[in-house]
Amino acid sequence: MTMKSIFFSMLAMIAMTPLTALAAEPWEAGGSLDACIEAMLKERPGIVTGWQQSGGGEAPPYVISVLNTEGNNAEAFCDPAKPTNFQFSNKVGLFRHSMYQRATFPETRARGVAPEVFAGPVRLTSMELSVGISGRPTYKYQMFLPSNHKATVEIDAVTGRLNKGQVN
Repeated sequence: MTMKSIFFSMLAMIAMTPLTALAAEPWEAGGSLDACIEAMLKERPGIVTGWQQSGGGEAPPYVISVLNTEGNNAEAFCDPAKPTNFQFSNKVGLFRHSMYQRATFPETRARGVAPEVFAGPVRLTSMELSVGISGRPTYKYQMFLPSNHKATVEIDAVTGRLNKGQVN
């Protein structure tokens, strides 16, 4: 085989690879987090108000919170290897679904933007969607930096702009 044919063969293999296989981290688009979110929203339609990594490995499990249209916010454990039979438990509090609907910037995009504030590969561990007193929704991400420091990033859930980033 010539070098040219090897190159084109490799290029063809890359082109045929499904996008889900390209997710290098579980929280990246097409990763195990998205598989859990998709499965949960099929069983309990609503708005994802938070997620937290609940273990390790290449496809870690997550605890995911979903707010339904009646204003009930409930969370359940999801193992991406078998994302079924969720046992939802209601969270205490008053939640207005219409306030959370204001979050028009996709969470998956905010999840991609949040780590860009810091140098080096970071590990996202959780997200919380909250609505401030002004009525403005915000995504708050917790992550670990390569130095093992914990960091927090807040992204405006309407515009996708960085509100705040800090190392704890």
